Amino acid sequence: MSLPHPTHYQTLEFAHVNALMADWRKAQQGRLRVLDFGCGKGKFLHHFAALGDEVVGVDTNPAYVQEALAKGIETYNSAAFFTTALAPFDVIFLSHLVEHLTPEQLVSLIPRLSALLAPTGRLIIISPTFGERFYHDFSHTRPFLPQSIRHAFGQTGAPISFGETTLITLVDIYFFKDPYKTRSWRSFYFGHGLKRVFTRWLNRGFDLAWQLSGGRIGVTASWLGVYQNLPRAG
Repeated sequence: MSLPHPTHYQTLEFAHVNALMADWRKAQQGRLRVLDFGCGKGKFLHHFAALGDEVVGVDTNPAYVQEALAKGIETYNSAAFFTTALAPFDVIFLSHLVEHLTPEQLVSLIPRLSALLAPTGRLIIISPTFGERFYHDFSHTRPFLPQSIRHAFGQTGAPISFGETTLITLVDIYFFKDPYKTRSWRSFYFGHGLKRVFTRWLNRGFDLAWQLSGGRIGVTASWLGVYQNLPRAG
């Protein structure tokens, strides 16, 4: 399976998800039942299927759905998924999905997914933080940060909340960094001579610092939140 460029924050995300899943698999003493909602090309979907987990994918792109089905993975478009009766999931992934949604769409989606979690199941949200890199992908609608999710679905004690409060609770969180880049310099894109050479070597130095530090030197680029359902009243 091809992974993002080694000096890209998503390599840190992938490694950390792998470690979390290995711990949960060990605690459960068996394979996990996993839903990858917004599976895209199936980076997580195919990887965990190969590790023996029972995986289900959902995506709005018909080509991605057909691609996964052709590989024998149970996959649905989002409309069909919510009309299908399925067993609860140990893990539900929302990897780089929420930033493509409006608040109204997210408020509608999270309770529906929360209802599909097993009693000790976990919901994982992975999303970019807000910064000058956020709108490099022009399909991004808006950033959702940990406090956004906490305010809408958690326990902030705010008198007015956008979504269904006391629904889910944050049980763990991680932040990931991308190497520094001189993207605001003209010489990053054009030019020649000493300035262009200096810019290239400076960015290689940033990449090296990121690699040697294990991703600790750089700019915060994304976050991963692990959530569980709060006990229901009554």
